Amino acid sequence: MFSRICFFLVITSLLFSSCKKDEEETIFRINLIDTFPVEIIEFQENIYVRLSYQHPEGYICFSDPDYLSLEIKDSRLSQADYYHIIPVTPPNNSLSVTGELLVEIDSPFVFGNGSVELVNFTIRIQDQNLVWSNEIVTPNISVNKQ
Repeated sequence: MFSRICFFLVITSLLFSSCKKDEEETIFRINLIDTFPVEIIEFQENIYVRLSYQHPEGYICFSDPDYLSLEIKDSRLSQADYYHIIPVTPPNNSLSVTGELLVEIDSPFVFGNGSVELVNFTIRIQDQNLVWSNEIVTPNISVNKQ
């Protein structure tokens, strides 16, 4: 009888320990709202990406202008570019925030010898806790030679 109770307790504890919440769960979320235009002529038009954000503590971005918290990666390149975004809450305040951000990407150009290239951008934002948001990916954008 005692061994059955012990066996039941061991199995129950194993089940509950395997059902713990994922500690790496992203609490800072961004979502793609719109990307425009999706067809451009190189050097002539910038790309605009409108996204929404939500952060339970409001720790989005940094007051230090030298800290670059916006990451934008061109699908044709191996390295991302980084930019500064001003904070959305007053310093030392913890406020749940939601909002929208319009990101302007300088006009891309065709790298190769072809007349058209497709590109998309992967974007994420780092909060003041040095935690990255989820990534969003724009739709393919057609870049045409002049």
